[in-house]
Amino acid sequence: MRHGLPNPDDRWYPYGMTHARRYDAISFDAGYTLIDSRKDAPVIVAELLTELGLAPDDASLQAAYRRAERLFLEDYFRPLNDTWEADERILRFYRRYYRQILGDLGVEHPDDRYAQLIIERYLDPANWRTFPNVLETLATLHQRGYRMGIASDWGSNLTRILRALNLTRYMDWVVISGAIGAAKPSPQFYALVVKRANAPASRIVHIGDSYYADVRGARTVGMDAILIDWRRRGWPRLDVPVIHDLAELITLL
Repeated sequence: MRHGLPNPDDRWYPYGMTHARRYDAISFDAGYTLIDSRKDAPVIVAELLTELGLAPDDASLQAAYRRAERLFLEDYFRPLNDTWEADERILRFYRRYYRQILGDLGVEHPDDRYAQLIIERYLDPANWRTFPNVLETLATLHQRGYRMGIASDWGSNLTRILRALNLTRYMDWVVISGAIGAAKPSPQFYALVVKRANAPASRIVHIGDSYYADVRGARTVGMDAILIDWRRRGWPRLDVPVIHDLAELITLL
């Protein structure tokens, strides 16, 4: 829910010339790979505070978010992190996350009511959209006979967003961490992706925006990966192909 191009290894390119196909199935992360929020969480928080008669300045808002992101990273990288393995734990963490932000921004005794309201507004399907060229690219890949699915660290409520955006029509499977009891980058999570894809791991490629969760995770079971960087964050030289638009898959694969 989180929200230069290196020289790829030559093994990614000969197939267009020989018309052979390396993969039978393609796995996609969801957030910030296929879909993007219309309003990021800071905007939703600022709108709620305005409704409550508070108007934090940008500096205060950014400071509160920097502190909240430290909380997120501490939780995400803690040993044996199980937050993303169950819907109730994901919800509990984000209530804590937003309570901290609201408290930092002057809301007296922030409770779960306000945190829950932010969560609901952020996860409203109307707050989400596909990135440019996503539906067209998926349609082309579907026509070419690839099996496709989604593999995401998210709560079960991701499904209604995918349906609202007409993404499920192209998907043969959906693996959501909060619903299955395993999360990225664990081999247990990706082993289920391999099972749902009904293909050998070596014949599946996973597309995602996180090197840690998507690239390293996919490799734990022998899948290949491609990193997508819509925001052009300027990665250092990596050992994985990097694309900046999903449409690049059409020629890359």
